Amino acid sequence: MKEKQLQRLVSLTGRLLIGPLIALAITGCSSAGSRISANLAPAPQPLIDTALSGQILGVDVQGVYVEVEKPLLKLTPAMQRFAERSVAGSRYQDQKVEALHKALLLPESAGGMGIRYQSSATHSPRDSFRLREANCLSFSLLFASLARHVGLDAKINDVTIPPAWNLSNDRVQLIRHVNTRVDLKFNRDDMIVDLDMESYRSYYPQRTIDDNIAVAQFYNNRAMVLPASRETLAKRFVYLRRALTLAPKQSYLWNNLAALYSSEGHTELAEALYLRALELNAEDLTAIMNLSQLYLYAGQLSQHRHLSDLANLYRDRNPYYQYLIASELFEDESYEQAALKIEAAIRSQPNEKRFYRLAADIYQNLGDEDKHRQAISQL
Repeated sequence: MKEKQLQRLVSLTGRLLIGPLIALAITGCSSAGSRISANLAPAPQPLIDTALSGQILGVDVQGVYVEVEKPLLKLTPAMQRFAERSVAGSRYQDQKVEALHKALLLPESAGGMGIRYQSSATHSPRDSFRLREANCLSFSLLFASLARHVGLDAKINDVTIPPAWNLSNDRVQLIRHVNTRVDLKFNRDDMIVDLDMESYRSYYPQRTIDDNIAVAQFYNNRAMVLPASRETLAKRFVYLRRALTLAPKQSYLWNNLAALYSSEGHTELAEALYLRALELNAEDLTAIMNLSQLYLYAGQLSQHRHLSDLANLYRDRNPYYQYLIASELFEDESYEQAALKIEAAIRSQPNEKRFYRLAADIYQNLGDEDKHRQAISQL
């Protein structure tokens, strides 16, 4: 197999990206999910066990030091004092949330910590506090740990954002996003705390996750930000295995471990790991695409076509993919076709303002004043 021709798709939690998208995205499709389950073999457990041992990689995984925080969310005395001082003048819980958020983000000149955004900064809460930098995951872990210390019911909140991707070395990274949700006592509403509140949208699908899953994302990120080289192989493997120990039902972790084995030429183990990912989540597009490519280069063309068709089905039903195509058609001055695509996107996601901005431009160029006014009215 010509492994160097294969760009593996991996998942990374770190930032909220709003911008140009590529033509890969996940949408809900239960019937397609049942089709994939019916047409793929189960993951062979002996191969899974072999992969989790790491022995075939030929590196000293036992000698790898991994900074296992016990527990990851434990505060230093200085962090405890900071949290207490930040909310000292706040009587109600919502005031405490706002005060703590401002204390972390305001510049030092205004009395805050001046936490800086850094996409690759997957730090423990203690290191984020010390270095004053974080990505969305690090910031969420930091805020949740501080908030809990002052009596707030803070949970990590997993947010399904529009698909956003990043190219790093030999890997195409799917960017995931988390923030913090605070359950206010004696109040119907929760409060969302995000490192980038301007880009957050309340209508994005979201759910709170337990600390084990959040910490698993932390170790996953530690693996994904390392360069893909022989020198980092043992450490990347140990981080991913640690993540899977904490959250074995998260499909993207199995996909990422499969991508590691695939890059090392262990295609049989990679296939088993991709199959395990799809057993857990039949609509994991990264695993579908990776396994499809693995079958293509192995000459298993029927399996490749099956998975490729599924990927296309999910992609075509994704409103953000329709938005991307509409944008490209608009740039090519194919306004009538662009209108069809953006209208399909709006039907699927009627709350997305960007869709209406593009629709307004399309209708203006078509000379359709009524639809132009309707689109403008939604902004």
